[in-house]
Amino acid sequence: MNPSQVVKVARREYLARVRSRAFIFMTVMIPLLMGGYMFLMPLLFTSSGVEELRIAVVDVNTGFGPALGEQLAAIERPRLDVTEQAALPDDSESARQPYTDAVLEERLDGYLVLTPDPDIGARGRYYARETGNPVMLRDLERAVEATLLDRLVAGTGVDTERIRAWQRFDLEAVTVSDEGESAGGFEAAFFSTVALSMLLYMAVLINGQGMAMAIVEEKSSRLIEVILGAVTSTEFMAGKILGVLGSGLTQLGIWVAAVLLGVFYAVPMLSLGAGVAEFDLGTILSLELIFYFSVFFTLGYFLYSVFFAVLAATCTSTEELGHAMFAAVVPMVIALMSTFYVIANPGTAATRVLSLLPPLTPLVMLARVNVLSPPLWEIWLGIALLALGIVAAGWLAARIFRYALLLHGKRPTLPELLSVIRAG
Repeated sequence: MNPSQVVKVARREYLARVRSRAFIFMTVMIPLLMGGYMFLMPLLFTSSGVEELRIAVVDVNTGFGPALGEQLAAIERPRLDVTEQAALPDDSESARQPYTDAVLEERLDGYLVLTPDPDIGARGRYYARETGNPVMLRDLERAVEATLLDRLVAGTGVDTERIRAWQRFDLEAVTVSDEGESAGGFEAAFFSTVALSMLLYMAVLINGQGMAMAIVEEKSSRLIEVILGAVTSTEFMAGKILGVLGSGLTQLGIWVAAVLLGVFYAVPMLSLGAGVAEFDLGTILSLELIFYFSVFFTLGYFLYSVFFAVLAATCTSTEELGHAMFAAVVPMVIALMSTFYVIANPGTAATRVLSLLPPLTPLVMLARVNVLSPPLWEIWLGIALLALGIVAAGWLAARIFRYALLLHGKRPTLPELLSVIRAG
C-alpha cells in the first residue's frame, strides 16, 4: 500500500465533504439546535404562554374545596383565577357535563375535581383543553398536597412550612474516587456521558452514511473503475476512511468550540439565573475525560467507518444501501444502549466485559471512565483491544473491498464473502 496514494484519496474525500452544503448545514445547525434546546426549553416549561387561567374547583363530598381555592389563588405564574367553587354529589360524567361544556366553549380553561379517599382524605383530577405543561400540573399537585397537609396538622401546633421544606428535600450525591471527591454524582455523570456518546453517534452516523453513499454512487456510475486504475482497493478504502475521519474531527472541533463559547460567554451574557450562573464546567468535564474521549472518539470513529465502507462496497445501488444501512448502525446502537446500563452499574462484571468488546468499547469504556473510573490497566487494555479490532476489521474489509468493489448486477452473498475472506 502506497501511503502517498492513501493521502491523495483522503485529501479528496476530506475536501469534498467539508465543502458540501450538507456538511456545512449540519455543522452549523446542530449547535444552534442544541443551544436552542438548552436555553429555550426551560423557558417553555416554566411558562405556559398565558398570564391567567380560569379554573373552577368542584368538590365531591370532601370539604376541601374552599381551602384548595385559596391555595390555587396564591399561585402567581400563571395566575389562577378561581371563577367558581361548587359541590357535586358524585364525579360522574353527566354530573360534570356543565363544566366540561364550559371548557369546550372556552368559558373555562379547566376545572379541578376533588373526590374522597379513605387513606389521604381526597384525590384530585384536572380536566382541561391543554394539559401538557408539567410545571403547571406540578403547581396544581402542590396546591392539593398543601390543602391536605393543612387539614392533617390543624390544631397540632406543627409548622406546615417546615414540613413542606422537608418535602422539597434534595439529597446531594458526591462521588468518591482516588482523585478525591466530585459533587454532582449520577446526574452530572449521566448527562455528560450521554452528551459525549451522542456526539460520537451523530458524527459517525452523519459522515459514515455520507461516505457509504459516495462509494455506492461511484460504484454504480462506474467511476470506481477509473479510480481503481490509479490506486488499489485497499488504498481507496483507507483514504476514504481517513478522509471521513478528518471531516468528523473537524466537525467535532467546531461543535466543541461552540459549546465552550456558549458556556463561558453566552450564558453569562444572557444571565439565565443563579443556577446557570453558578454552573461549573469542571464538575462535568475534566482533562482526563477529554483526553479519553478524544482517544475513543478517534478509534471508534475509525472502526465504525470501516463498517460503513464494507457495507457500501457490497451494495450495487442506493436503494440496496438504504435497506442494508441498519446493519452498520447496529453496533453503535447496542453500544449507546449499553451505556445506560453501565452508568447505573459501573462496577459489575458484565460492565467490565462489555467495555472490553471492541465494537462497544468507545462508548462503554468512556462511560466507565466518567462514572466510576476503572483501573488504568483496564482502560488501556480496552484501547489495545479496540486497536487490534480495528486492524482485524481493516484486514477483513480490505479483502471484501477487493472482491466486491467492482462487482455489478448483484450483491455478494454471505457464503461468497466468507470464502473470499478464507481465500485471503
